[in-house]
Amino acid sequence: MAGMPPLRYIRKTTLVVIIVVLGFLVRRVVDMLTVKDDVQDVAEAELSLTQSVVCRHIVSGSPFGLDSVFEEGIRLYFYATISDIKSFSDDTLKTVWFRGLDTIQSVPCTLNGDVCFTMIAPTLLKQGEWSVDLIAGQKLVSSRQFRIDPVDR
Repeated sequence: MAGMPPLRYIRKTTLVVIIVVLGFLVRRVVDMLTVKDDVQDVAEAELSLTQSVVCRHIVSGSPFGLDSVFEEGIRLYFYATISDIKSFSDDTLKTVWFRGLDTIQSVPCTLNGDVCFTMIAPTLLKQGEWSVDLIAGQKLVSSRQFRIDPVDR
């Protein structure tokens, strides 16, 4: 130990810097350990979407008439199955129907078991590019695009 100076010669500022750096490192380790728990809690609260579709009818609780191109004058449904839907209420889940960039309708989902569905009236469906978004609180869960064509006569 002949080459190392005795501890009494370490300056007070050097000792303070060492304590601050060690305190910072300890704090970072504690933060990393607690953040993992918070991230897992948030992930558990998110929806697990199984499927979402736009369809012409819902028959016996299942979507019927799936397509991406529909004719004017028909009633359309948005249908989604969600595995952990019990943690959300009717007013938390909603669908927003868009024609191009214009919002046509925003309605809360009707919940039935693990299914969320909504309907748009035929009078609102005009020719053009459409999309419907499923939103949980402020988070976009699903988006489906489709087109409405004029009726061939």
